[in-house]
Amino acid sequence: MNMNRVMAIAEKDFKEFMRNMMLLTMPILPILMAVLFTASPMPEQFKPSIGATILGMCFVGVVTIGMMTMMAEENEKHTLRGLMNSPASMLDIIFGKSLVVLLMLIISVIASCSLLKYNPVSDWKTALSIILLTIFFLFLGVMVGLIIKTVSQTSLYSLPIVFIFAMSPNYINMGFDKDSVLMKANEYTPMVQHLRLAETGDFKHLMIIGVWLIACIIVTAFLFKKNAID
Repeated sequence: MNMNRVMAIAEKDFKEFMRNMMLLTMPILPILMAVLFTASPMPEQFKPSIGATILGMCFVGVVTIGMMTMMAEENEKHTLRGLMNSPASMLDIIFGKSLVVLLMLIISVIASCSLLKYNPVSDWKTALSIILLTIFFLFLGVMVGLIIKTVSQTSLYSLPIVFIFAMSPNYINMGFDKDSVLMKANEYTPMVQHLRLAETGDFKHLMIIGVWLIACIIVTAFLFKKNAID
């Protein structure tokens, strides 16, 4: 990894990020949700799943949608292929583009979790889980961003990602039949796995998050090479 290339990409994307109102407002969304939840009565047993949902909104709203939008902008301006075929490696490009969204993620997570009085890290396993989730949602954004051709398409892809990945812990408290196929599938989503890891400490939940991450990296690498050649 070449840090000069990484910092050059990061500087360019930071300027574009600060000019994009949609990207600037996304870190505020989880904070507003946390304010709404704290303003209304919340049973104590719902607090972990609500906290995991807000954490998921931070990951999806800030990291995934942020990376999707930045990659889509490159695609729309027809500069993505040139960037891919430049001396910068895939890791240089991804790491450079991720610096600004990771900074916004830290701010959003600290603010929203402080408002909820929710601690997403209780031991080394949950700390490792947060790291894996951050990388997963980062690569998820890049992966979808490589598919999207224009910035206007991001909203079309954003909603399913929000409902499938960010909101998944909240479905546990919504009275759905736990034996249904959808709820059983929901149990294996990354944010629910983080919630179960915090509850039980069972290492298998960390392994499932790792499987999600590896699968996402493989697909992203394939799409990256495909976009560089096509």
